[in-house]
Amino acid sequence: MIWSLLLQMGSGTGGWWMVSFLGPLVGLLIMGTVVYLLWSAIAGSTPESTEQTNDAIETLRKRYARGEIDEEEFEERARMLRER
Repeated sequence: MIWSLLLQMGSGTGGWWMVSFLGPLVGLLIMGTVVYLLWSAIAGSTPESTEQTNDAIETLRKRYARGEIDEEEFEERARMLRER
């Protein structure tokens, strides 16, 4: 239905410019979506890495609580783990 409305725009072949214009835009939109999904899948953090980071920070908290490391060392190591 939309295509028939687009074709009716203008007189004669005047409506074809709209159809020929929308085709490449739809293709670019689909390609952009695929690229975005691939990029976010590769660049995003996986649940395993987040879980490992949380476990490591918990271990740091325990070591800090036992007095094995000081506050400065705890903050530095926790910052490094969060940046990963």
